[in-house]
Amino acid sequence: MKLSSVTLFISCFIVQFGFCQLTESTGPNSTAMAGLNANNIDVWAINYNVGQLENIEGNTIGISFYQPFLLNDFSTANLVAAIKTSKGVFGLNYANYGNEFYQINTTGIGYSMKLGENLSGGVKLNYHHINAGDFYNNKSIVSTDFGLAANLTNELHIGLSVLNPTFSKVDDYANERVPTIMQFAAGYHFSDDLVLQAGVKKDMSYPLSFMTGIQYQPTEKVSIRGGIGTNPSLASLGINVQLKKLRLVFATQIHQILGWSPDFGIVYQFK
Repeated sequence: MKLSSVTLFISCFIVQFGFCQLTESTGPNSTAMAGLNANNIDVWAINYNVGQLENIEGNTIGISFYQPFLLNDFSTANLVAAIKTSKGVFGLNYANYGNEFYQINTTGIGYSMKLGENLSGGVKLNYHHINAGDFYNNKSIVSTDFGLAANLTNELHIGLSVLNPTFSKVDDYANERVPTIMQFAAGYHFSDDLVLQAGVKKDMSYPLSFMTGIQYQPTEKVSIRGGIGTNPSLASLGINVQLKKLRLVFATQIHQILGWSPDFGIVYQFK
């Protein structure tokens, strides 16, 4: 009985840590801004603010690989896609976390549309599949997300996202649930080349986080991002390089104790 309880506790920890990593490894542009992402317009918005998908320029596909603290066993691979139509934008994502002994796979589909001249919104449905030992073998959970994006002026843009507002439950043990996370972000465009952002994030299981970031585009084909955040305290940096229709994205976060967490992505825009 004691061994079973210990095994259950370890499995519980692994699964909860895995869901935390899935919510953190949402895309390299988010990584580059210390997790500040509710106001980001890119194909990875399907992972953090589906309402922003309406603002992308065309059909896009992307892949990314995130390695927290340089640990292979905690890595996450992401595949994302956005399909733009006359009625709105459909988004798809698939994420895989873990190794051969424990895995969490998430598949999601979302839809984003204009709600007004300067307002867009979106909803997303997620299917999570867990395989982590005897206690979490082939376990499935469904969750939802929603997001909003608005241009208050030509310079001031805001975004709001809520992940898992329904508090979807993983297991009765320790009342485990898929993380519920809310984020609000505001960005001020000083020019086409310089954007300053700030925001707050609340994971219902952790203290409030404050984040700020900057995006600077020194040339037409290169943009640089950086950010800092609290709870946990970290700094981040990233770079985008445009090669015709292909974009390479590299970012990393630096935790004051645990070290580096690199994130690399490739994006292809069809139009």
